[in-house]
Amino acid sequence: MNSILFVSIAFPPKADAEGLQVAKYLKYLLREGKDQFDIDVVTSPHPTLNMTYDPSLEAAAEGVRQKIEVPIYENRYTNFLLRKVAPWLVHSPDSKFSFHWQSSRVPGLLQNSPDLIYSRSFPLSSAVMACKLKKRFNVPWVMHLSDIWADCPEMRYRGRSMSYQQKIERECFEAADAVCVTSHKTLEFYQRKYPELDHKLKFFPNVFDSEDVPSPSEDRHAKSKRLRIVHTGSLAGDRSPEPLLKAVGLLPKEAQDQLEIVFIGSSDRMNKALLEKYRCDCLSCFDAMEYKKALEYQRSADVLLLIDMPVNEPELRVFFPSKTLDYMIARKPILALVDEGSEIHHLIDSNGMGTCVNRDDVEGIKKHLLWLLSSRDSDYFNEREILPEYDAACNAKRLVRLFNEFL
Repeated sequence: MNSILFVSIAFPPKADAEGLQVAKYLKYLLREGKDQFDIDVVTSPHPTLNMTYDPSLEAAAEGVRQKIEVPIYENRYTNFLLRKVAPWLVHSPDSKFSFHWQSSRVPGLLQNSPDLIYSRSFPLSSAVMACKLKKRFNVPWVMHLSDIWADCPEMRYRGRSMSYQQKIERECFEAADAVCVTSHKTLEFYQRKYPELDHKLKFFPNVFDSEDVPSPSEDRHAKSKRLRIVHTGSLAGDRSPEPLLKAVGLLPKEAQDQLEIVFIGSSDRMNKALLEKYRCDCLSCFDAMEYKKALEYQRSADVLLLIDMPVNEPELRVFFPSKTLDYMIARKPILALVDEGSEIHHLIDSNGMGTCVNRDDVEGIKKHLLWLLSSRDSDYFNEREILPEYDAACNAKRLVRLFNEFL
């Protein structure tokens, strides 16, 4: 039996977006590889800052041989101070830098030396930890990136921070034996950036768990008198609900009375203020809840709301929000607020998953809401197809084959 060392700060029972994806891949890796390899894990304990603990995910790691938890020394106050006095430090590569600083502890804690290392990022400190362990053990390393790294438009790195990110990104790309990315546009971006490393680049998308797809008996929800629009997941930074909330505010009172809009998940200070500013009778907000409960809310929706990452540069519109896969298995139409030509715009439009509206087109959003209200008995609300290429079991099999190329 070969030993796989799985390096990921985002690891169940953490229920952030990356942690949920890790749980899905891990579940089927353990099944597919049970006669081929043992899995050991390097992660952080919970609680880990900004990573929600979900007790229902505890069972996701059953079958792991050894789990090493490396503490991360951070809190909101020190991060705030560091961003003021040493911003480059919280970008080395992120605020969880103390994780990879402790890479020298891991070999002494491991009971079995790895034959291959598999890392999942974000946070990027997972990749840097794996890079250091790759050099220590001199074994193949498969690096997974959920988003682009140094050029990430959300982070807007500058000066010393940008220099470090570009340097460490290249170092990791060169050290890794394979680099897995989650979207076709990300693959194309890195093929342009590192043409000499094209042979390493692999497409491994965010996935859904087919065992979470409800049976017909489970999927029956009484049709409400009000059109229910549900958004699950965090609201942070520029990924803002304000255009939708403005559009709702422009609707006549009788239209608002026919709507129920539900936001589920944590929000940063700015977005909490927006939700409070536009509060109305048709708006409900809930804190983050257990994953299975969030799935139930998705299935109770008439329409699912997706807010894509705003990106000015068309070539960087590469993001593939993982919640899209949870929405897919709910089989409900999606209202996506997007930038033209983004990865998610293409996915939804080309597969008939719903409707995309420019994120800043308040009038367009308003018109679509009115159309939804007037079309409730139309075929638009029929169940959507599930795309099998995003099945976790299928992609775990592909990943096992990739591992075996190096073992």
